[in-house]
Amino acid sequence: MKTIGERGRGRFDLRRSSEKAILGVIFLARTLVNVPFRFTYPFLPAISRGLGVSLTTASTLVSIRSLVGMGAPLFGALVDRLGAHWGMALGMGLLVGGSALIAGLPLYGVALAGFVLIGLAKSAYDPAMQAYVSQRVPYERRGRALGITELSWSATWLAMPLSGWLIDHVSWRAPFWVITAMGVVGWWLTRRVLAFDLATRGENVPLEAILKGLLRSFRRLRNDRQAWLALMITALLMLAQDNIVVVYGVWMEDTFGLTVTALGVVSLVIGAAEAVAELGAALFSDRLGKRRAVFLGLIVTASGYWLLPRLTGNLVVALVGTAFVVLAFEFSIVSFIPLVSGLSATARGTLMSLNATAFSAGRMVAAPMAVALYRPRDLSRNGLMSAAICLLLLGLLSLLRERYH
Repeated sequence: MKTIGERGRGRFDLRRSSEKAILGVIFLARTLVNVPFRFTYPFLPAISRGLGVSLTTASTLVSIRSLVGMGAPLFGALVDRLGAHWGMALGMGLLVGGSALIAGLPLYGVALAGFVLIGLAKSAYDPAMQAYVSQRVPYERRGRALGITELSWSATWLAMPLSGWLIDHVSWRAPFWVITAMGVVGWWLTRRVLAFDLATRGENVPLEAILKGLLRSFRRLRNDRQAWLALMITALLMLAQDNIVVVYGVWMEDTFGLTVTALGVVSLVIGAAEAVAELGAALFSDRLGKRRAVFLGLIVTASGYWLLPRLTGNLVVALVGTAFVVLAFEFSIVSFIPLVSGLSATARGTLMSLNATAFSAGRMVAAPMAVALYRPRDLSRNGLMSAAICLLLLGLLSLLRERYH
């Protein structure tokens, strides 16, 4: 019986049980990769107490983790040479190593090394996974496949109650032990269930060839204006969203007096909205056309950014507005990822890793900007700025052309 890789590019069919199993493994593995990114924020005070450091010092763990995400292009270029399966397995291995370090030795220096490895794990896994699926799914059906994998992001909210219970009743390190154990399972399934790429099957690739492959991948994209335009759009999308998200919790506390527990309930609303958006992108982005889907999503997102700061009279109305904004944004970004994947067939891994770097760049710029714009109980300047960025994005998107690779 032929493996998925042997069936050839463009023959990936979600109706086949074997290929459903592949998406199942990817969903599990990527959920595990995402969990440490999600639960660190609400439980950072518990982590700081466990390490015996201040909250400010503990926040450096998060900053370092985001910083190493800028190295994603190196992994992507290696994926183009060694194969996407290699990058996915490496990502799971790094996740296991980082989680085991944090769980095993409650020392700040060790935790810092662990967070670096976890950041590298996501940098390695996400672009490789997107390249792996893109190599096997025709462009006209790729929105559905990648949309399904993006559901793993919203699924991480289901781990939040369990993580909180483990921290309260066992230890702040207990969630990392669970991630370590589950990560070993994810690594094994990645190695066993997912087919090897032709680039990795039985080849002994010399270091010189790998380095030349890296240079070729970067050269292919260096003068590709459409690729760089897509990366700019990704960065601005994240800038617009995080300009709201970074100060959203403070705004809810200032405006409605919410406690930390209540904010946890709000996070469930956000997770549900993300899941609906990701499912919607999976079902409709291919039918609408990916570029058209992003256009529609941006128009709705801009409206939501402008409207949200005005919803201060009632908590329920504010939560509905929040869900509206999150849904529109998530639909836009999830529909845009397969569009980016179709821009290059020969340097896809490098391009998808650069796209991951654009995510990190947008977030890094958004944090100080959001704080500077925010005023107590007043989100209007943030909303206006994010809406303006969306209007700029509509203009940039009109210049972007799909290539259907």
